[in-house]
Amino acid sequence: MAKSVKSRTGRVLSGLMLAGAVVGLVIVLQTSAEQRSWASAEGTVLERLKSGKSASVKVEYPLPDGSKQVATLSENGSAHQPGTRVAVRYDLRDGRVVDAALADNDQVFWVLGVMLGVLAVGALGTSFIAWTPPRRPE
Repeated sequence: MAKSVKSRTGRVLSGLMLAGAVVGLVIVLQTSAEQRSWASAEGTVLERLKSGKSASVKVEYPLPDGSKQVATLSENGSAHQPGTRVAVRYDLRDGRVVDAALADNDQVFWVLGVMLGVLAVGALGTSFIAWTPPRRPE
């Protein structure tokens, strides 16, 4: 039997859903901002790899010291064919690349942000409904 949103279980679940959506949204925004602060370079797609439903590309891009870096990066945006020029963002620490991503993966952050934002607004509305006092009979 389904419980009411105004029940204790309904209130707890709506609160947890709201907290989870807000935490998820904060993480997505922090990750997006962090990647935008990374250095970027223009690289060349060497190979396109497909594994099941996911796709990745092997990209060669230059580093500030003049050396070349080859990395396999997830392809979250449009499909890139070998020979295509792409922008690569990378995090450089102690002269080594510790993380890299295609610069066109910002749309993933937008999609996740919008989905989590809608979830947060829905959870906020459900929480308001759950915590409003019951109507008094007149």
